[in-house]
Amino acid sequence: MDRSQLGLATFHRPGMDVWSWVELAQELALGGIELRADPGIAHPDDLSSSDRKKLREVGQSGLRLSLHMPIHGVNLVWPVRAVAAASLGELLRTVELAAEIGADVVVIHPGRLPEEYLPFPAWLERSRDLLRFSLSVLLPQAEKLGVKLALENLGNGRDRGLVQNAQEHLAILSEFPGLWACFDLGHLHTLGGSPREYIQALSPRLLHVHLHDNRGDWDAHLPLGEGTAPWRETLSALLENGFAGRVILEIPDPEGLRQSLRRILDQ
Repeated sequence: MDRSQLGLATFHRPGMDVWSWVELAQELALGGIELRADPGIAHPDDLSSSDRKKLREVGQSGLRLSLHMPIHGVNLVWPVRAVAAASLGELLRTVELAAEIGADVVVIHPGRLPEEYLPFPAWLERSRDLLRFSLSVLLPQAEKLGVKLALENLGNGRDRGLVQNAQEHLAILSEFPGLWACFDLGHLHTLGGSPREYIQALSPRLLHVHLHDNRGDWDAHLPLGEGTAPWRETLSALLENGFAGRVILEIPDPEGLRQSLRRILDQ
């Protein structure tokens, strides 16, 4: 896989700010960078007008930008409606920020239903309705602003992610023709699924990929090769299915990121 198709993701890390991550992506000659719209990284409240202008210039210089929705405290399907509504507001701001800085993709999570609600089927269906409502609001705005939304699969956890397998992913995609898919290998690996089957199933709508490793127990975001996730199989499946989007290395350790990049390029 060529460097131009690869990118890195930003994380909270001591000594690193958004500009440090940009410099690292440029140093590694990557084709993209995914900015996370959380406070302290690239939240709309944190970025001044000059910051936004500078990020747009970064994108225009050849480093393609994408945004990841805020993840801390944001949940589109939370049972408290005020929290779900506030989460939708945060995503709308993320889409607007993406358009302003020239990011062409916004990755969104489908949300999680708390564990204690799972024995009650009506709550799971209510959560799905909330997700549908949010998408019905987000997609027209994203289309208007020229931004693509990519819905990401979630992994194993105490609370139940609304999209955990290809069937659930496809069910939502079938309802919203303007919606795209983001496939996260690390998330799938915590549930034991096959990346080849997942990629093949989503291929016509697959826009974005997150690549990182773990040992199948939790979402550890390890460098490639330090866990048991089948990342080589994933890259092969992407090639076989003609994937032309971006592969984002979601690895918070810069040295681990460099090591992972070498392993990909040395294949």
